[in-house]
Amino acid sequence: MADIKFMALGGQDERGKNIFVISVNDDLYIFDAGIKFPERSVLGIDVIIPNFEFLKANAKKIKGIFLSNPSSNNSGAISYILREIDVPVYCNELTTTILKYRNMKYRIKNRENNFKIINDKDIVSFGDVKIEAFRTTAAFPESFGFAMHTEDGVIVYAGDYIIDGNEQSYFSTDMNHLNEIAKKGVLALISDAEYASRIGYTVPNHRIDKFIAAPMKDKKRRLILGMFEEDVFKLFEIIKQAKANDRKIAVYGKTITKVVESKVIQESLQISEKDIISIEEFTKSEDGILMLTGAGDLLYTRLAKIAAGNDDKVEFTENDTIILATPPAAGVEKRHAEILDELARTNAKLVSLSDKNIWSMRASYEDIKLMTRIMRPKSFIPIKGLYKDFLSAERAAIEAGVEKKNIQLINNGQILKIAEEGKLIIASDSIKTADVYVDGIGVGDIGAVVLNERKQLATDGAVIIGANVNNKTKDLISLIDIQMRGVIYITEENPIFKLMQKQIVDILDKYKNESKTNPSAYDLNAIKKEIVSRIRTTLKQETGKQPIVLVIINELDGSFFEPRQNRTKNS
Repeated sequence: MADIKFMALGGQDERGKNIFVISVNDDLYIFDAGIKFPERSVLGIDVIIPNFEFLKANAKKIKGIFLSNPSSNNSGAISYILREIDVPVYCNELTTTILKYRNMKYRIKNRENNFKIINDKDIVSFGDVKIEAFRTTAAFPESFGFAMHTEDGVIVYAGDYIIDGNEQSYFSTDMNHLNEIAKKGVLALISDAEYASRIGYTVPNHRIDKFIAAPMKDKKRRLILGMFEEDVFKLFEIIKQAKANDRKIAVYGKTITKVVESKVIQESLQISEKDIISIEEFTKSEDGILMLTGAGDLLYTRLAKIAAGNDDKVEFTENDTIILATPPAAGVEKRHAEILDELARTNAKLVSLSDKNIWSMRASYEDIKLMTRIMRPKSFIPIKGLYKDFLSAERAAIEAGVEKKNIQLINNGQILKIAEEGKLIIASDSIKTADVYVDGIGVGDIGAVVLNERKQLATDGAVIIGANVNNKTKDLISLIDIQMRGVIYITEENPIFKLMQKQIVDILDKYKNESKTNPSAYDLNAIKKEIVSRIRTTLKQETGKQPIVLVIINELDGSFFEPRQNRTKNS
């Protein structure tokens, strides 16, 4: 039997950052490569990506990356991988278009030819291993799952999916194709489990038609629909209803603009130039529709900016109806509630769709059970979710006929061996995994120390202390400059200010006197360290805060300076 292993570099016991590796006889096949968005408490961080050290160390073994769709959770990290590793990426045409745009935005060069466009039922051959794409019903049109054909059976990576037998479009699933794959003998089913705790099928809870039908018919008001850029299925619903009601659409968001311009969308919805208007035309219209999109927190940031009247393109008026068509994603529930409050303060009419009304287009409990029954796998591996979700998916798989002993729940970094008859064995060794923080320009150089300092700055502020001393006599030859940001407001007459001044002078005098008998005792680093400790202790006792304290001491030629009085600055 072939040596088959399954590993997760991300996506296990977390929301997002999905990236999974299947090793067959030491060759590596990567499925999806996503990011996740940080909680707001993680200050200054834009996105979180997986640690790619394992992939970089084994770059020559990688046969390719296979992407389900262009969502951030599944493909947001591709640009960061291609910056480090030259590897082919297999995906559909729409995903290729979006990812090439992202590469251009991130200034990734010489990687255009890495993208290999594949279609439903295409088979990519790697000798004894062949990978076949099959279409699934998900938030993006022509989303893929992948069937890896090995000499020991088929390993199915299901991607994002729901079961909808009535869908007849670019979002439909070819059930006959799934059955054909199942007949070849499925060794293991690797299934999305993020929403396994939802009872029932996702269908028809994923549709927003009935919630936007009435506002669409009210042509006396403009309509603004806020949604995540991943929700392309909602885009289809909105455009169809807009065309039915003879209303023009403007798009706010570069990624979704690329989607609207794509061949798949143009052909499927028969969109013409007369159906799309510019944002400027929307602002002048009386019944225009604006699709306002963004990934993660960017959607909320745009909404907040417009609500506050700070956007240079759009302004909400009393003639507007705002529909927040996307329920809160995991981790941003608080931000979602804050935006609803800010939008409620505008003159526009507000409609919010909660996750009780609209479900994300991901597999629910019955979807997982039905997919498992179709595939009839010998073993089952849940991915993309929290541990509680994996337990729900496990129950669904057992009800679908999989033996409990052939189901394994693994964490990031664990190595799962897929043996004969689908037997799953967790190996004793593991691979290194971690969160890598990206703050716009820096990748991986933001550690726990930096994050803690940012939190400290946000809550307790900063104190900056500057002084000049004579490089020969070590006398203080200029003012002691104390500046505060976000601590307290003090004046020169304030006892705290005078106390800090005296403490700094005492420390400088102590080291000056010691240097007269022992010149090596005058150590600027030691002086700064003692000043920081003393000032932080004082401010903690007097104000309850522990700010970041920065000390700058310059040794200068004192002949050009005369002693000056101390001063302070605050804001």
